[in-house]
Amino acid sequence: MLRKKNLYIKGATKNFKISRSKVDLFINCKRCFWLDRVKGLGMIQPPPFALNNAVDSLLKNEFDHYRNIQEPHPIFTENGLNFIPYNHKKLEDWRENFKGLEYIDNELGLTFTGAVDDLWLNLDTNRVVVVDYKATSKTGSIEISNSGWWPSYKRQIEFYQFLLFKNNIEIENYSFFLYANGLKEGHFDSKIDFDLTLIKYEGSLAWIPKKLKEIKSLLDQDNIPDCSSNCKHCEYFEDRQNSFRRLTYGQNMDLFE
Repeated sequence: MLRKKNLYIKGATKNFKISRSKVDLFINCKRCFWLDRVKGLGMIQPPPFALNNAVDSLLKNEFDHYRNIQEPHPIFTENGLNFIPYNHKKLEDWRENFKGLEYIDNELGLTFTGAVDDLWLNLDTNRVVVVDYKATSKTGSIEISNSGWWPSYKRQIEFYQFLLFKNNIEIENYSFFLYANGLKEGHFDSKIDFDLTLIKYEGSLAWIPKKLKEIKSLLDQDNIPDCSSNCKHCEYFEDRQNSFRRLTYGQNMDLFE
């Protein structure tokens, strides 16, 4: 899909917005990021995860109840945490897509954004803890790993911590994933039961400043970056291009070698 608005223009005086998801796109494939942000050539978007979004909304409603009465959620007591849901006048904006937390980097001429799921307050330290809701349905226990979606999840929650830090919020050096796992046993009865698993994660923010500078450098680049060797979008694009050339030029394919 080709967009003509909200594209990066080198030398513009107004800061250009980069979302947390676009930072992850840059890490996964510089070519796709450059085409998206500079040329407006976006990737095909997957359908929305409606059930996951419903779980997110229900969890927010539940924790907002305890936020309003400023009492601990039962999961805090179960895990020995002296926490309550964090209350802040900007929380609704921070959790809303297309608003979210903002960090304005005038040196780079970029504004970085991200929408958090929830924030909790550690009453022992008076520091804020970032929380990210996840939903799935799988057998066995849910544990952090270095495979699958986990590297992206880790960068996501670390970036939220970074944005809070840049907004002068005192944060803990750890965060939590709250995983809702849909159970497959029994009967449907017009409902799905979930097990909640709280996973503590101690990450690092050290990688972020360097990546933000690399993003600025790439945005200012005039030439399209090379295809990423592990990018499925680039692989698909190249396969389509080659298939089209074979169908169109046949024996003359050596022109493109």
